[in-house]
Amino acid sequence: MKLVVGATGLLGRQITTLLTRVSTPVRAVVRPTSDPAVVQALRDAGAELVQADLKDPASLRRACAGVDTVISTATTTLRDQQLDPLEAVDHAGQLDLVAAARAAGVRQFAYVSYPRSLDGPRPSPLSAAKRAVESALQRSGMTATVLHAGVFMEVWLSPALGFDPVAGRARVLGSGEAPIGWVSAADVARAVVASLDGEASTVLPLVGEHLSMKDVIGTFEAVQGRPFEVEQVPEAALVAQQESAGSPLEQSFAALMLSLARGAPVPTDPRVAELGFPLTTVRDYARRVSALPVGAG
Repeated sequence: MKLVVGATGLLGRQITTLLTRVSTPVRAVVRPTSDPAVVQALRDAGAELVQADLKDPASLRRACAGVDTVISTATTTLRDQQLDPLEAVDHAGQLDLVAAARAAGVRQFAYVSYPRSLDGPRPSPLSAAKRAVESALQRSGMTATVLHAGVFMEVWLSPALGFDPVAGRARVLGSGEAPIGWVSAADVARAVVASLDGEASTVLPLVGEHLSMKDVIGTFEAVQGRPFEVEQVPEAALVAQQESAGSPLEQSFAALMLSLARGAPVPTDPRVAELGFPLTTVRDYARRVSALPVGAG
């Protein structure tokens, strides 16, 4: 039995679906506040549903009972911080999950993190949480698979963060010339599933390609055949934002944006070629979200 924590999120949903498609028994964590449509989709896919919350250690122990593998993609970075504070979920909650899995005799634990290039010179609360969980996994005795995923196109190249491919508008952090390691959430999901066959603990960096923000915009302009309206955010403004950030989430987003402005490369790893599928490029993603046929652009 595989337990997916974060099953109602962007990445966890895809992992759960991939596992159920190959008839792998999956237990998906849901909460009373989860989107009913997403919960129903998980049920329809064949997943066993379990009520649990990273802020409730007892519920995690119940969820881990009888499980051989735990997959955690959960994060509260896009949630209400009054209900789900970052430090209670991404940090303490994930550590409680590692402890619950170990106590339950779980054999393997897969955790989605990000590379240290996104930590910046002053690690944010989110980065501190990621590294603490990775350290706990190394000491756990479980076979630990940590994916250092690059910058998700579906998140950072979306209207929510200032990149609107439909309206043809983009926000550039800093000069826009620093290389960024981009990856598709769909590829990360497939990599997680493929990694479950491993017998040894590993850290696997995953990136589709490296492009600067200016090159990303140029790619979208070529695919869509029109210029984008660009908003430039100077690096000095990002530094000021980080210095004035209040909550742990604000500090973390400010640090991530400054890291992107200065460059966020992801190491390439020959093991990625063994995953058995080509990774999505920015051009692939641009074609998809621009609703253009693959041969266009």
